[in-house]
Amino acid sequence: MNDTVKLARPLMAHPAAGRTLTGAQMIVQAIADEGVSAIFGYSGGAILPTYDAVFLFNAEQQRVGGRQLPLIVPANEQGAGFMAAGYARATGQVGVCVVTSGPGATNTVTPVRDSMADSIPLVVICGQVGRAAIGTDAFQEAPVTAIMGSVAKHVFLVTDPALLESTVRTAFELARSGRPGPVVIDVPKDVQNWTGEYQGRGTLPMTAYRQRMESVAGNRLGDDAAARFFEMLGEAKRPLVYAGGGVIHANASQALREFSDTFGVPVVTTLMGIGAVDTTAPLAMRMLG
Repeated sequence: MNDTVKLARPLMAHPAAGRTLTGAQMIVQAIADEGVSAIFGYSGGAILPTYDAVFLFNAEQQRVGGRQLPLIVPANEQGAGFMAAGYARATGQVGVCVVTSGPGATNTVTPVRDSMADSIPLVVICGQVGRAAIGTDAFQEAPVTAIMGSVAKHVFLVTDPALLESTVRTAFELARSGRPGPVVIDVPKDVQNWTGEYQGRGTLPMTAYRQRMESVAGNRLGDDAAARFFEMLGEAKRPLVYAGGGVIHANASQALREFSDTFGVPVVTTLMGIGAVDTTAPLAMRMLG
């Protein structure tokens, strides 16, 4: 018998790990790492370093034959937000919107609120005035955390450049996990211009949030509760399923259709639930409202 202890195979290092990058380049690299195939943005002074970093990234990818990150420019920031949301709806990936400070950020309030209401995974990266100028009523400064805090799933203000890379990854995690929604990252211009070493891994310690997600993922309906459900279903005079967008997000549409057909239960949907069942099916009651 061979008593030699086999060591765990080390994780492969990120190809860019150890490289010296600006904060803006780290943002773009982290976005690319998440598998996003396009970003939507409108330029401005406070976001210009990140905007330029997209072109530098694409030039390098073209040189080495890698995957580029197309930057799609709409008529304004609101258009960028809605295009990113549409991208997320169509692809199932997180939509990314890049805008400047002040009016650029405030112009995205409507698509952010819309994405929160419709549970659309979105990451909005806003430029901000330099850290020393925050709170001084500087040119094109806006209190993004205060404005977006009531309409987004979460808002980050990056004041420590060393946390920028992990903040971007955490934003993607928050946007797509649990109930999906929009996450806003407010990045001061001097943080974008900061230079540091890219790690290629790591997220912020959102311990309570991750514990809650693990708890929800581990929830299972017990045998007694399941038996009681079917008992109540059998006693119901006019049973009805009211299905929302979560059915589609959870890839449970087929299970819902089988349940409806098996037990003869009609299905109505919310606006976001349209498509969960075949609207031409005899038991489909379409959308309420």
